[in-house]
Amino acid sequence: MDVIKELQVNGILIRPIPEKTVVAMAYVPYQNARKLYSPEQGICTGTMFPELNKPFDPEGKKGGTDND
Repeated sequence: MDVIKELQVNGILIRPIPEKTVVAMAYVPYQNARKLYSPEQGICTGTMFPELNKPFDPEGKKGGTDND
């Protein structure tokens, strides 16, 4: 489900990051739940959202990019 597109269809404009930002302030973009893990896989990975599954790899071999 693309929440941002759904809101835009209904006339509500949401940008991923605020239009006017302030220096030295952290911003987290809105996320869309396009895919979800099964409950079992979510418990094993620690998240229900594949986009947030970024396992730590100190040697940089995987980098958390292959999470589909």
